Amino acid sequence: RQQLPHLAHYDGRCTSRATPKKRALIIIALVVILAIHARLLITNNLSRFTQTKKSITAETVLLEDLGVFKLPSGLQEPPHMSDLDPNVLIEVGRKDIDAVHSEALIHIGAWIFVTDADGLFLLIQRGPELVTCPNAWGIVGEHTTPDEEPIETAKRGISEELGDDLLDEIKSIQNLTETPQYLVFDWGHRVDRQLTYIWHAQLGKRHEDLHLVLDDEVANHKWLDMDKLKKQLRKEINGTHEVFCVPTETEYYVNMINTTKLPPER
Repeated sequence: RQQLPHLAHYDGRCTSRATPKKRALIIIALVVILAIHARLLITNNLSRFTQTKKSITAETVLLEDLGVFKLPSGLQEPPHMSDLDPNVLIEVGRKDIDAVHSEALIHIGAWIFVTDADGLFLLIQRGPELVTCPNAWGIVGEHTTPDEEPIETAKRGISEELGDDLLDEIKSIQNLTETPQYLVFDWGHRVDRQLTYIWHAQLGKRHEDLHLVLDDEVANHKWLDMDKLKKQLRKEINGTHEVFCVPTETEYYVNMINTTKLPPER
């Protein structure tokens, strides 16, 4: 059979050869691809490391033991919602939060009333899985960890429950009472004896302009002006409205707050 002229000398091997310039371009392309791949791997690993670190840090703060205290001998237990000088307390050790409540031990914490630039109050709804006041509305609260200053507890509470961004929006933060308050709540399954610093944090922006990142234990949130908040608290105290956590105490301290409207930020 007569072979076609252009196939007469084909022996199955590729006879074309890349020029040095082509080989250089191929090598450069491979290097670029490998560099991009390596960068993606590094970025993903750093992201995972950061998320893991944040998770570990949050868990460490959450699970850290609380400082526990006792009253000096001869001093009777103060009544609920009374002033108590923290210097009279005697630290007796540290225990985890479950033991603190089950054994009704005195510990330290913070309540934080948060208002926006218009003087609206932030209320948060507690998650359904929480042991105390599930699904109830209330304010930001936090336990004080050992060696933590009261103001640090307040800021950490805002950061953990509402997001780090909100810390940058705080215009002022101040105590509502000259001395912390001794609060005692008997929930039946646990007793809460807490020396509580009552804070008011006013934000410099209107709530529409704020970026909140709610904690997993926060189911919802809303903003109310002073009058609406007081009306809802009064209805709750009378047993005719949605559930609030500790409405009587909330109403008492709300009356101490001056909700001056701030001028808009430039």
